[in-house]
Amino acid sequence: MPPTDRVADPEDAESTKKSVCPRINLVPVKYTKTIHFVRHGQGFHNVAGHINHDNYKSWEYYDAHLTELGWRQAENLGKHVAATRVPVELVVVAPLQRAMETAVAAFGNHNDPGAAAAAAGAANGNGNGASSSGDEAPLLMVAQEGVAGKVTAHAAVSGRGCPPFLAHELCREHIGVHPCDKRSSITNYRKRFPGIDFSLVSPDEDVLWTADVRESKEAIRRRGLAFLKWLLTRPEREIAVVTHSSFLHFTLSCFGHGAATQVQGELHKWYENCEMRTVVLTDDSDEGVAAASHGATDPWHFAGGSHATGGEAQ
Repeated sequence: MPPTDRVADPEDAESTKKSVCPRINLVPVKYTKTIHFVRHGQGFHNVAGHINHDNYKSWEYYDAHLTELGWRQAENLGKHVAATRVPVELVVVAPLQRAMETAVAAFGNHNDPGAAAAAAGAANGNGNGASSSGDEAPLLMVAQEGVAGKVTAHAAVSGRGCPPFLAHELCREHIGVHPCDKRSSITNYRKRFPGIDFSLVSPDEDVLWTADVRESKEAIRRRGLAFLKWLLTRPEREIAVVTHSSFLHFTLSCFGHGAATQVQGELHKWYENCEMRTVVLTDDSDEGVAAASHGATDPWHFAGGSHATGGEAQ
């Protein structure tokens, strides 16, 4: 029988697979992504909410920042990422301050000597994260002054040698009622985080958050699934996503049903502050393959045949 891409007896093949190993699946690697999901570090709203859950409704914690502990958690995550050589090609971040602070702390450059000059340039009104002397050091975040109980003072963070950072509104936290989950204007964010790309977030002000309606669990799940479909269209294979606990829980709870109890637990367990877990994402449907095809490659593929002999006839 000549070689063919077609399976002569697809129903028999599928039946055998279901009877022998029904949960095993094989997908060409070029249609997969490795996603490193990260929950933000401890925020001031977390501390207040643990004391009294009603504090989540307080405007004192509008678009909450990281606590000092939250910054340490995120910086320690960064040390872990460096030590384990996580090959992140893109950092996607929810457009809320605690998530962006976590992202720059974990995946930014804290040892760039040019960052101080860039910070001075930003302070002098350059507004582009570069020093006035021309020694360009792209800043992910400008230095921030502390405000007791609300903002932790922190030095500027450089983006030199780092992957690109991209904000996406689909992965933001549970929307509505809680002021901590209401974002600030993109104009303000661009000043604070000049190295983050906000081109996918609009309009400038937060029109999704409302004071009297809390987003439903079903709405979060649908938003999360739409976000995963968007991730599959990206050309990058290794992507870090810095986001929030409710978003992660309700999105990931859509998966793993019927899997081993341990797998379900690892997917569905509530994330701790600054916890990172890694999953493999794929969609082998016609729609998924079409969405991924523009950037889908297998970097390890070797064609064989005449290619393996330098073009010589076989």
